[in-house]
Amino acid sequence: MAYKNIIITIMLFAVGCSILFTSSLQLDDLNKSRKDLDLVANKPLENAPPALAFATVAMGAFRGLVVDILWMRADALKEEGKFFDAKQLAEWITVLQPRFSAVWDFQSWNMAYNISVAMPPSQPEERWKWVRNGYELLRDKGIPQNPNSIILYRSLAWIFQHKISGVTDDVHKYYKIQLALSMRPLISPLTNEHFKKLSNTPDSLSELIGSDEQVAELVSKMREFAPEVFSEELTDLEFAGVFFALLDSAGEGYPEKLVEFVRAEIETQRFEKLRNFCQACKLRQEWKFDIDLMRKVNERYGPVDLKTGDRLPLNWEHPDAHAIFWAEKGLETAGRKGDYSTDELNTDRIVFHSLKNLYRMGKYVIYNVPLKLPRSDTDKQQGNLDKPQEEPEYKVGKTLYMLPDLRMFDAYNQAHLDRIEKYREFEEANLRPLKNGHRNILNDAIFTLYMAGHREKAAKAFKQLKELYPREENDMPLKQFCRNRMQNELDGLTITDAREMVTMMLKESYFRFAVGDDDMSSAREKMARSVADYYQKTSGQEDVDRAMLADFPKLRYMALMDFLNDGRYPDNLKQNLLARIKNNRPDLYEKLTSEREKVQKEAPPEGKLKNK
Repeated sequence: MAYKNIIITIMLFAVGCSILFTSSLQLDDLNKSRKDLDLVANKPLENAPPALAFATVAMGAFRGLVVDILWMRADALKEEGKFFDAKQLAEWITVLQPRFSAVWDFQSWNMAYNISVAMPPSQPEERWKWVRNGYELLRDKGIPQNPNSIILYRSLAWIFQHKISGVTDDVHKYYKIQLALSMRPLISPLTNEHFKKLSNTPDSLSELIGSDEQVAELVSKMREFAPEVFSEELTDLEFAGVFFALLDSAGEGYPEKLVEFVRAEIETQRFEKLRNFCQACKLRQEWKFDIDLMRKVNERYGPVDLKTGDRLPLNWEHPDAHAIFWAEKGLETAGRKGDYSTDELNTDRIVFHSLKNLYRMGKYVIYNVPLKLPRSDTDKQQGNLDKPQEEPEYKVGKTLYMLPDLRMFDAYNQAHLDRIEKYREFEEANLRPLKNGHRNILNDAIFTLYMAGHREKAAKAFKQLKELYPREENDMPLKQFCRNRMQNELDGLTITDAREMVTMMLKESYFRFAVGDDDMSSAREKMARSVADYYQKTSGQEDVDRAMLADFPKLRYMALMDFLNDGRYPDNLKQNLLARIKNNRPDLYEKLTSEREKVQKEAPPEGKLKNK
């Protein structure tokens, strides 16, 4: 019996040794795969903080077990709605497993979506803080630790595209305004030549000073006039922050000598070089932009001037421009050409949908508006909670208007064609809806471009439509195609509906003219006149008179009054409209003035109104 047990033990030992030997033969392949996937946890981390470096080495093999426990607990807290507690656990996991992409993705999503909406809409600044924390976590920490993780690039781009550019959040306009105002001083003037200058700007202030004596003298003088403001101990990023704070404040609160010196230098070439450096420094170090890649994105996806055909830079105040950059960055850094993963295809889709957003709502117009202070804020300022509030107090706020950008048509159109070609091999079944979508885009763009006065661009798109999607219904001149499109949209509307449509089109025309979108303003006015003319021809005179469609000048005047009395628009926008009509369209101004006099003469006396 003992002899039998010895034999079994020897056999088991031999089997175990053979298994260990066989496994050891696979070790090199496993290590290579781990290295290729950037999953080597114990390799040195570049620029890692002390806590991260210690945790990476100290816990050894037990680190994975601790991470599993923390992850399960964090997931349970999230399901219970305890987002702040889940955030703390997720932070511990990122320290223990910095190359675990899922936890970076989870934590950024938690902050940008879950924690942000836990704040009331009445505190948009608090919501924005958490949205910003979400994308900064990925941009500043997650991606540097996981540069080859396409998931993190996709998630970062998604926050800009969906959370900030989208309209699902109650305070989405506040997000857009804050992002636009943060970017505005860093990209002005918005020209390709300026981006080239930014790209060629030295990486450090010391390098700039060492290579340009004029800039060195400028910085020396600024430090001489305000040594406590422009201290030599400031980092380059801190120096750039102080520089823009000085310009933004118009000198208020800064030493008088410094302010006078800057005002005298602000138009000089050396001041421009210093400003360019500060812009590039903020873009590189704070926003983590690769300016050369920004230029490539501009060249590939930038809007096209509808008159000259020149490619212009993207509007980097818009969140979708940020989404395109980070998606392109991910595809360039972590993409696998010829072996597309689902995550990579989803990242590529972000580029396409961001271009669609820029085409449909790519123009941002920000206006100052008076905002009434809540009673609690007013009372705090007065320092007397018992004193009744006689007059409400106001502060200057901002509002945002989003408008289509027809200049983005070329980039959006080409991206759709590229997408059809790219997915021809991978998603053959989905080519039909892609083509149908592209055909609809062309149909809409042709009509819009034509009505906006860009006939050559409309004709080019119409030619493309007939070549790619030949149909008998499109075999006609461009003018007839657009006329049929208008008629199809009007069929089925009552004459009362038509009157309302004309009024709304004219009102929108005034709004577009007020914000400087002259092409679309003209297009809306032409469409309104076309609708009025169509119903005047197809309806009886009695119906037309009853609907007030026969007197288009009167409709145009009434639409102006409707716009001026609309509380949604700030007073300075309305004043800008009247000033632009008087200066840019004096003929229209005279007609509106004449119509106002007619309306006033036709108005019955007040007594008759009361008796009636």
